[in-house]
Amino acid sequence: MGIPGEPAELVRDRTPRRLDRPRPRRPGATRPAEPAGADVTGRRPRLDAATAAIRNALRSFLDTAVARLPASDSTAEPAAGDPVRLIIAVSGGADSLALADAAAFLTTRPAGLTAAGRAVEITAATVDHGLQPASADVCAQVRDHLTDRGLPTAVLTHPVTAGPEGLEAAARTTRYLALDDHRRQLGAAAVLTAHTRDDQAETVLLGMARGSGARSLAGMRAVSTVAGCPVWRPLLDITRQQTTASAAARHLPVWHDPMNDDPAYARVRARQQALPALEAALGPGIADALARTAGQLAADTDALDHWAADASATHTSGTETHASLAALPAAIRTRVLRAWLHTGTGRAQEVTAAHISAVDDLATGRRLGKVSVPAAAEVVRTRRGQGPAGLRFQPADRRENDAPPAADRR
Repeated sequence: MGIPGEPAELVRDRTPRRLDRPRPRRPGATRPAEPAGADVTGRRPRLDAATAAIRNALRSFLDTAVARLPASDSTAEPAAGDPVRLIIAVSGGADSLALADAAAFLTTRPAGLTAAGRAVEITAATVDHGLQPASADVCAQVRDHLTDRGLPTAVLTHPVTAGPEGLEAAARTTRYLALDDHRRQLGAAAVLTAHTRDDQAETVLLGMARGSGARSLAGMRAVSTVAGCPVWRPLLDITRQQTTASAAARHLPVWHDPMNDDPAYARVRARQQALPALEAALGPGIADALARTAGQLAADTDALDHWAADASATHTSGTETHASLAALPAAIRTRVLRAWLHTGTGRAQEVTAAHISAVDDLATGRRLGKVSVPAAAEVVRTRRGQGPAGLRFQPADRRENDAPPAADRR
């Protein structure tokens, strides 16, 4: 029955249509593979909030970090217009797999991945230390899964044995050395790790337990260098709960490292015992509060470091310090002395807080003396003529560098 005043063709257009009826496929055509977690009807599922947050965090981080790179930042010195190459370190756990999954999504889109106007290429690497019986199988599973997702993945085999610093620290150093070697071979700008806000909270708590200074309590930086390897951490504002939820929603093949439950390690005790006890006693949100503290201290530490760098040029010269150093605020003076000792000894890793404290006492005291420091050297306080006293390096007249540093007052 027609509608008065409307043409017949418009009336026909009002006939209800079955919008949910699938179109017939051509003979021989096959349905494309569904993404992980896809609806069986073929409709694309609603993206879970955790995965969306991780993808957004990675994209935002890369825009900022890539913008700060020079035009040519990799070992291979790429020509202008070459892509920025990055590597994701993947252990097989939920955190790193969720990060790698986000990277695979961003890089395999038809338009590719760009950040700050530059093309970005991301690959992955997993390091096999041989610490677990099935470690080779785990690494192979990680490689196969990520390669299938469009993220080329290398397995780096580097066995490790416990050193004086312990197995955990030895494995960490070996891992970053292996990743940095791989980074240089590929001409990549940095290695991305999946440290989360929870990891940051644990780091701050462990630093407090050791009585560390502001630099340690500032936690992990979003951009830093570890064992010579440039490291980027795009997930420091993402929680472990989010990475776990994303891994579950995306059906990622998560491997749980039994070492992460071994109470022999301080970080495991902090995660499983200390933080829950603090939240039980003081209320929820302790991990978030510790992470915020790290961010605030990082900003303060950066400002002090910048001030100290300027002061170094004024109050030190080569192997000597000027007497004016003693008048600087302690937070600046000790930073100047740390940098001076690192340069003078050539052994930054061996210069301890005890060395810096002893040299600072010598610089600000009223008596002459000397302090033994690494590299078989001494820091001596001397007076030139009747002028004020400064410090200078000299070869040690006796080998006492293995003993705790102490000023030899005269």
